[in-house]
Amino acid sequence: MFEIFSFRYPTKRQSLIWLKRRQKVPPSQIAVELGVSRPFVSQAQRIAEQRIGKLLAHAARVNRIRLDHLSKEYGFAVGYSPINKTTVYITYSPEFQIQVWYDHEGDCKSCSLRAECDEILRGLASEWQIGLPTGKQPTEIAKILFEKIMRRLQWLQDGT
Repeated sequence: MFEIFSFRYPTKRQSLIWLKRRQKVPPSQIAVELGVSRPFVSQAQRIAEQRIGKLLAHAARVNRIRLDHLSKEYGFAVGYSPINKTTVYITYSPEFQIQVWYDHEGDCKSCSLRAECDEILRGLASEWQIGLPTGKQPTEIAKILFEKIMRRLQWLQDGT
């Protein structure tokens, strides 16, 4: 028997509030910017985090990924794919929605998805306010970006 999962993406306003909070913008400032009350900001953030957590877990489940870490506050999860025998990163972004990234050594130069991957990774880096080097292939950019995110979340310690 199949289990039915109920989940929804956050609304545009919930996503905006969630992203601003991730970027450490105080709730009072968000309330003023959006012309809403501070309790509204808190409630929207709470709902967004619940929805994002369900979306990340669902993406892991349907891709048969064993999760090691999940942060609904930051829209980021890390796990392992036993099928592909590799680390997998799952991201949530208001702009790019849910993305699943498999750690691999690819030949990005000949890949038809190169430009799309580069755009998404650089967009994620911008949302996270993380600088990335230029002139690197998307597989290299992904490694750099996801390592920096995991360090920020304290899922990686220096030297690991």
